[in-house]
Amino acid sequence: MKKILVVAMVDSIHTARWLEQFEDSQNEFLLFPSSPHRRIHPKIRRLLGDESTMTIRIPRGLRRTGLLLAAIDKLVGNRVRGFLLRKNIIGFQPEILHAMETQGAGYISYVALSRVKSKPFFILTEWGSDLFWFRRFPRHETAIRKLFNEVKLLVMECHRDVQISRELGYKGEIYPPFVFTGGYDLSLAEKNLAKLRTSQRKLILIKGHTRFVGRALTALNAIEYIRKDLDGYRIIVYSADPKARRRVRELKKDLEIISFKRGALTHDQFLELARRARIYLGISLSDAASISFLEAMVCGAFPIQTDTSCANEWIENAKTGFIVKVDDLPGITQAIKTALENDALVDSAAELNLKTAQERLDQKVVSSLSKNFYESGLV
Repeated sequence: MKKILVVAMVDSIHTARWLEQFEDSQNEFLLFPSSPHRRIHPKIRRLLGDESTMTIRIPRGLRRTGLLLAAIDKLVGNRVRGFLLRKNIIGFQPEILHAMETQGAGYISYVALSRVKSKPFFILTEWGSDLFWFRRFPRHETAIRKLFNEVKLLVMECHRDVQISRELGYKGEIYPPFVFTGGYDLSLAEKNLAKLRTSQRKLILIKGHTRFVGRALTALNAIEYIRKDLDGYRIIVYSADPKARRRVRELKKDLEIISFKRGALTHDQFLELARRARIYLGISLSDAASISFLEAMVCGAFPIQTDTSCANEWIENAKTGFIVKVDDLPGITQAIKTALENDALVDSAAELNLKTAQERLDQKVVSSLSKNFYESGLV
């Protein structure tokens, strides 16, 4: 049995799905919140409850203080949460400290470790834009380089970020890139695709982020340009923030379109929509192996994703999806139009993407990698 202190966003479905894979583990987990959360994700609340067999808890006083502590730490450079994390490292005495995500969990961990004499084995998991986006800002590049000096094992979603980490000076061990969220039950995907081919579907699914690196407004502008081609189609914008929801309201007069704000859909509800979608559209300035992109791909939706992600490690442009440039509105528009008109393309892509998923995303294979992660020879 190992003691593992995980520093992570407690309101994140990605944290929840990682931890769920260890529910039957004999290891003891301490979960330290890194995000300015208003709530703990329901799946994490279940793990913390009596009905779960997992040995996991959140330190006393930290369940409801995320917003306050994050606000203070903006002014004092993570020193408050760094101090609290250091106290928990000393008190809990973990063999492993695992920071899931860099700019929150990683930076807090760096502050904590800088004043710990007996340091645990430190694992850093890179999420989404952690390296690809933030390396371009001098303050963050400096912080990442300093953080890498403490890291003993680096974990990433895609090979692109392996190269970036080396360019930023990381010289330690790197775990072979894999998907952190446990994989998928592909028997369901096969049954669904046999029952409802992609070309028969009348739904378009759009990622609704406009803040930070999200560019949902570009996706919605493209949809508006081809509105005459969308008769009979329903468009759903999920995880839509206020700007996206306002744009959706403007488009309602010409389109059958609705939006769901972030958190309004459960993970299972999102997957059900993806199983009925002909097209998935994710437009952003930065990402890694976008989980929603992979889930849409598994569910048979034809993916259109920006080249600022690691989509090229999963799909072949113009064959199993489209990889587009974030500022190329005509190109995005044409990609959607082609995916609407070419039944053979979207059906062939769904079959090929399912084969890719069977090789790389099968729940049995990915869960086995995850469940043995803390016992691997690298840790």
